[in-house]
Amino acid sequence: MKKTMLYDCVCAVFTYILLSFVLVSCSSTGANNQGELFIKVLDTPANFKQLNIVVERVSIHRVGAASDVGWTIVNTNSSGPFDLLNLRNGRNLQLVLNKVPVGVYDRIKINYGACTIIKDGPEQSLNLDPSVVNGDSITYGFQIVEGQQLQLTFDFDASLSIYSTGGMYYFKPVIRVQNTMLSGSIVGSVVRPDTLPNVSSVHTFTGVDSVTTLLDPNGSFQIADIPENIYTVTILSGDSKLLDTTITNIIVVRQQISNIGAIVLRNK
Repeated sequence: MKKTMLYDCVCAVFTYILLSFVLVSCSSTGANNQGELFIKVLDTPANFKQLNIVVERVSIHRVGAASDVGWTIVNTNSSGPFDLLNLRNGRNLQLVLNKVPVGVYDRIKINYGACTIIKDGPEQSLNLDPSVVNGDSITYGFQIVEGQQLQLTFDFDASLSIYSTGGMYYFKPVIRVQNTMLSGSIVGSVVRPDTLPNVSSVHTFTGVDSVTTLLDPNGSFQIADIPENIYTVTILSGDSKLLDTTITNIIVVRQQISNIGAIVLRNK
C-alpha cells in the first residue's frame, strides 16, 4: 500500500514537472516571443485640394536577411483611400497596429494601391513613380522587444512627394520617420491685426528635414512628433501687408507639448 502511494506521488510530481516544462517551452517560443508595432501617418501640406492615398501592404525586413527574403507583413488590411492633406495639426491615421516577432529590423516597405489627386479640376489618377511601383522601401533601423510596443510616426511631405510631367501627376513619397516616444510637439496660434482670413503657414526644421503646417480655421496649429531639440519656428504671414514672424529657442522635450501661445502678426 505504501509503495503504491509513493509511486503515485512520484508520478504526480513527474507529471507536474513535465507539464510545467511544456508550458514554459510553449510560452517562450509562442505568442510571448513578440512585441507590438504601431505606425501612424501625418502630413506636411501641399498646394492641392486632395491627395487620396491607398496603402495595400506594409512590410518590415529583418537585419541580416537577403533583400528578397526576410520580410514580414505587419498591416492586417489595406488602408484607404484617405486624404493625406487632412492629417495635420494633431490629426493622424493609424496605419499599423500588430504583433510582430522580436528582432532587429532595417527597412520598412509600403506598397500603394490606386491613388488619386485633385488639383483645380476633377479627380484624376495619381500615378506611382517607377521607383515605387513594387513598393517604397524606407531604410530605418529599429528593434522589436518582447512584450513592448514600438511607436513610429510617418510624416509625409506632400509638397515634395508629387511631381507633374506630360499633364500627369506622379507620387514618389518623401517620408520622415520618427520614433514617436522620443518626440514632442509645438503648439500655438496666429492672430492677424485685422479681421481678414488668416492664411499663414508655420515652418521649422528637424535637422535636414523641413516641417510645415497650415492653420486650422481658428488660427491654431500643431507641429507634431518632432525630435527633442531647440527649435526656431517661422510664421509666413501669406499677406504682403503683414510681416513674417520668427520665434527662437523653443525647447521640445519628448512626450511633452511646447506651447508658444498666440503670435500676433504685425503690419509692415
